[in-house]
Amino acid sequence: MKNNNLKTYAKYFSQFIIAVAGLLIIIDFTIHRHAYFHLEEIIGFPAIFGFICFVFIVIVGKQLRKILMRKEDYYDK
Repeated sequence: MKNNNLKTYAKYFSQFIIAVAGLLIIIDFTIHRHAYFHLEEIIGFPAIFGFICFVFIVIVGKQLRKILMRKEDYYDK
C-alpha cells in the first residue's frame, strides 16, 4: 500500500515539474530580459548555460575523484 502511494506522488510530482518547465519556456518567449551581455538575451540561454556547467562539474568531479580517492582499507591501518 505504501509503495503505491509513492508511485502516485512521484507521478504527480513529475507532472508538476513538467508543467513548471513548460510555463518557464512560455515565459521565456514573452519577457524581455535586460541582460548585461548580448549572449544572455538568447532564448533558452539560462538552460543551456546551466546544462554546460552541470556537464563540466561532473567531468571535473570524475577527474578529482582520481586524485582524492583513497583505498577501501585506508582507515584500517
